[in-house]
Amino acid sequence: MDARTLAERELAELPLIDMTEWLIRKGEHDPTFRLVANEFGVVMTLLDHGYYVEASERIVPLLGMKVPAAFHRLGLALEMKANGKKAAKRRFRSLSPAVMQHADLSPWRDVFKWDKKWLGLPAVVALALFALAFWPDATPPVAPVTEDAPRVETVTEDEALAKRLEELEQEVARLEEANEALQTEEAPVEEEASATPAQQVIPLADVETLVQDKRYKEADALLEGTPKAGQEQAVGFYRLLVDNKLGEAEVSDYAAYVETYPESGYKTDVLWMKGIAEKKAGDEAYRTTLAEVAAMEGTYWAPIAKSVLEDE
Repeated sequence: MDARTLAERELAELPLIDMTEWLIRKGEHDPTFRLVANEFGVVMTLLDHGYYVEASERIVPLLGMKVPAAFHRLGLALEMKANGKKAAKRRFRSLSPAVMQHADLSPWRDVFKWDKKWLGLPAVVALALFALAFWPDATPPVAPVTEDAPRVETVTEDEALAKRLEELEQEVARLEEANEALQTEEAPVEEEASATPAQQVIPLADVETLVQDKRYKEADALLEGTPKAGQEQAVGFYRLLVDNKLGEAEVSDYAAYVETYPESGYKTDVLWMKGIAEKKAGDEAYRTTLAEVAAMEGTYWAPIAKSVLEDE
């Protein structure tokens, strides 16, 4: 197996949610881990959007702490994706002997053709083997605690969107009731009804469920039709989100949504996706877009956008 394939496998198989929960539990008793847990949430968000370089840089402080081998595997995979095999090998060589010889890192030793005799003197090797059952013993760096530092919740993008959906659900329901009250009770003329086939109404609730389950192709199939009155903004947003996940969205699509619905409750989410798309396309306009997101205080994406801009 080559290094790139191994990195892809690690990113697909590592229990990222369990790793996040482990950091959160550690943070309940250790303020240093509390800060690291917040930072790891940013790393996960960057990873979700393919920001491997930034994610690889931000995970470095965590790798100097007493963490399970899974975090070192993630660090190697991110560095491999970000900067290639030579850089990943340098990161591997910087690990403590105990971590290098950990059983879970054996695939990386094989990829780098790393022999335990290269670790140094036999006494060092013996010490490393003795430490296999324990966490790496590097001293954790003490991160400064600042009261005004933005706190990033350790949730994934899909979880954040699900939460936002729940918050907006009541508002959407009220809009539906208001629109239904305004609709006339007149029945369509029979001849017109027979001549013009009725368009299918998009089942928004079903679309939301499929998106939360990451079944984007099925959600895409349900988005063919007409939005129910009062659901135009939500349907438009889910069309963008599904197209984004399927790699079919264009930067102009995000811009059109914001122009059409400037007061939409999904505006921050759409601008974030627009900024990411612009950056991937090499369009310098992404800085302006992410700066706009960063200025939206109190939103989920604001501190993340700010962090991305500050790291450049």
